[in-house]
Amino acid sequence: MDGRTRTAVGLAGAALLVVAGTLATGYLPSRPRSQLLAGGLIVAGFALGFFVLGEFDLPD
Repeated sequence: MDGRTRTAVGLAGAALLVVAGTLATGYLPSRPRSQLLAGGLIVAGFALGFFVLGEFDLPD
């Protein structure tokens, strides 16, 4: 898999996580655990997007 394909797949996955988390806030009950799960999906999506774009690197 070349770099452009990896970036496109990573950004698509990040967008999917953000959209799923946003939709989950409306569908899940308004209990703290459910809302934390939805917020975690959104944060994970943004973290994946930043990682794919090379804004930060994980330590070796």
